Amino acid sequence: MKKRSGLVIAVKLVFVLSLCVLLYSAFQILKAPIEARQALQEWEKKREEAPNLYHAEEEAPLPDGMATPLEGTAPSKPAYTIGDIIGEIYLPRLDKRIAIVEGTERPQLKKGAGHDPGSALIGAAGNSVLAGHRDTVFRGLGALQKDDLIEVETAEGRFIYSVTGSTIVDGDARGVIKQSDEAVLTLITCYPFTYVGSAPDRYLLSAVLLRKEPASLSRQP
Repeated sequence: MKKRSGLVIAVKLVFVLSLCVLLYSAFQILKAPIEARQALQEWEKKREEAPNLYHAEEEAPLPDGMATPLEGTAPSKPAYTIGDIIGEIYLPRLDKRIAIVEGTERPQLKKGAGHDPGSALIGAAGNSVLAGHRDTVFRGLGALQKDDLIEVETAEGRFIYSVTGSTIVDGDARGVIKQSDEAVLTLITCYPFTYVGSAPDRYLLSAVLLRKEPASLSRQP
């Protein structure tokens, strides 16, 4: 009798714990869109409060053979800290705007697409990597096709990218994010998109920089 009572208590305890985990997961899923909207609103506020958010338009090229005064020194880099809202990405095919947050840990990915601090700055030479959850900010990413445009806006300007392709890699694979001498963008999310639980693979969407638009042509909020 005691053994049966103990078994019943154990089953009830497992049920209660499972229910708590389910409710917590549901709460996080419902909470994510709210945090994502708040992050976008924060970016819009930054844009409104700083009319001169962008740096000066691209400088005219110097005559052949003339070096810049700072030649040989590293270009200035924005002092981003983990958690900063640093811009937004717009996916025209999905008609979707997503805030860009510095960092790729759980707190940042709840707010938007996380910029990998170890990757290149948006619009700079190199591979700029943005990560996002497949069931929230990067939902529908698989619908993007070759030559689709991706618009990215930061304090450095507005950058237009063109999709070049996609690939699927093992989630445990190392070195899948390739280095580049040109300005490219990689969007990464979990795969399969409809997988229940922690997905085993990663979906990488690649794009190349087409142009940087001057501030006067930037999309208005």
